[in-house]
Amino acid sequence: MSVALIVIYNHKYDKNIPLIERLYKDRFSTIYHLVPFYTGDRENVIPVYENSKYFQGYVAQGLNRFYNERFTHYFFVADDMILHPDINENNYFEYFNLDEKKSFISDFFSIYKSDWFWPHTKDAVFFQVSQEGIEVKSELPDAVEAEKRLLKTGAINRPLQEEEPLKWKHLYGKLNRNLFYKKNRDPFLHWLNDSIHKKRYSLTYPLAGSYSDIFIVSAQTVKTFGHYCGVFAALKLFVEIALPTALALSSEAIVTESDLPIKGKPLWKEEINEYLSPYQADLELLMKNFPDVLYIHPIKLSRWN
Repeated sequence: MSVALIVIYNHKYDKNIPLIERLYKDRFSTIYHLVPFYTGDRENVIPVYENSKYFQGYVAQGLNRFYNERFTHYFFVADDMILHPDINENNYFEYFNLDEKKSFISDFFSIYKSDWFWPHTKDAVFFQVSQEGIEVKSELPDAVEAEKRLLKTGAINRPLQEEEPLKWKHLYGKLNRNLFYKKNRDPFLHWLNDSIHKKRYSLTYPLAGSYSDIFIVSAQTVKTFGHYCGVFAALKLFVEIALPTALALSSEAIVTESDLPIKGKPLWKEEINEYLSPYQADLELLMKNFPDVLYIHPIKLSRWN
């Protein structure tokens, strides 16, 4: 097994590059950085040009630079994520239960979850392959084939026709008080449709969601995966829908954290300070006393000693 570690930066944080190199250089012999609008001269830093909401486009743009036939996998991590210090290029496949055909992503969730509000549900519902100014219909599997592939890899659990259609509240949450603001016009119109006509909303193209700040792509998958990532970026599909869908469309088999004995630790809002406070913003202390998790995210390195 051979792997390239590829660090994805949401923004142009050049100052983090040397620190991330120090964190991983003794564990991974090949490291690349995908940095938006990079203008420096580091040979292993690949400049990319895309909105971070669609950072799947970074993968497509950087593919020709980081691809090499000697790699078995391409291991992508966010620049504000820290992997467990024991994970390296010689054992990563054991930690993530990988072989040459398998890829990894944290987990899949259904766009049709009716018990929550996710602000990007509407991005999936209103997504269209046919858009003005771009011709990519032939660049993606058709909806029937896409559904077969997503079902095979476990990205979705049932065919779209078996899903309960969504209501207005799943797309927008609560209706804002001032309905006359320009930004509220579309939500208000959909609310009217829901209230008066009992209109419901369904996907026109099969899509899956996933936490997407860590993923590992097999060599046999990476070129097709990169192509689909580029298409979805051009179509302005939010990354946590586009990237897992691209991986499911292109992979033979996908491992998720539900298949692993050790899980990652994504942190949310108030939980961040509570979980990290024992380490006193001391990176060396964290690395010496790393908890029994695959990774921690996010850790803003500029705030740590």
